Amino acid sequence: MRGARRVRQNKPSGSQRLTERDAQANHIPVFNSTVRWRHQFRFMASSALTGFAITRGFLLNLLSVGDQNVASAGSNLLSRLSSGVKLNRVEMRCPTGSTDVTVTTLALEWQSALGPTTEVSDTGTALHPPFISSSPPRQSVAGFWSLSGSSEGEGLFLLTVPTGTVIDVWTDHILQDGESPVTQVPTNNPVVGAVYCLALDGITSNVLKPVSYLTIN
Repeated sequence: MRGARRVRQNKPSGSQRLTERDAQANHIPVFNSTVRWRHQFRFMASSALTGFAITRGFLLNLLSVGDQNVASAGSNLLSRLSSGVKLNRVEMRCPTGSTDVTVTTLALEWQSALGPTTEVSDTGTALHPPFISSSPPRQSVAGFWSLSGSSEGEGLFLLTVPTGTVIDVWTDHILQDGESPVTQVPTNNPVVGAVYCLALDGITSNVLKPVSYLTIN
């Protein structure tokens, strides 16, 4: 029994290959115009906080620029730079000391819209200080992007920290691109055009201050 007949395929000619290369060379490549960046922020607690809610709005306002207040010549505004923020990880550590007398506790409670909250905590002393490293669990509120103008008052996680706690936060940001500006009025007058890093707990509470960056409240 004879085998199946082989079908001969014609190879593209030199002129055909040249035409394909020309088409690819003349095609404008697709690109993503969204300006996006990742950053690690560091904050230090100037006083203790217990069960304090870090909201979507606080993260969106982390990086803000001084803006002129056309309605009032005496007080400029702060305009946020990010239209979206995604929280990736939080680390907290207490400073070391020379005695084991005082016991301290760190706690972070991830909020959830679809189930129970998830709490992570650690207890230690000055010689063996507590430390927490945690990422948003699946289905937690912080597991999704925070977008400008959408549920900004919703809490992502609750913090319990003693004075002197160092908090590192890793975030992804999307730069504003034609959205309506979101502003807030700080206590102090910002310089127009200056970029500020605000406290993790917002300009009103202003306890978790940024380290090594220009700030204002």
